[in-house]
Amino acid sequence: MDFVRQIDVFDNLTELLVDELPLASLDLDVLKRRFNVTTDDLLMYNSYEISTMTADLFPFVNFDFNKFSYFLGCYQA
Repeated sequence: MDFVRQIDVFDNLTELLVDELPLASLDLDVLKRRFNVTTDDLLMYNSYEISTMTADLFPFVNFDFNKFSYFLGCYQA
């Protein structure tokens, strides 16, 4: 079973999904520490909100937290 990780981008006014940013490779251990993942989701299948505190993990994204909300997602391919 393959999984895809991506950043889901939602418009703050409409709450609609406006973009999906695919992620090539990530260090899961670093993500688990920074997102305070609990023992019931060690492979990070749940969505995690990206905030100003975790945005540095994704330096290739130009975050605009005033307009959009960002979530780290995981989906079965």
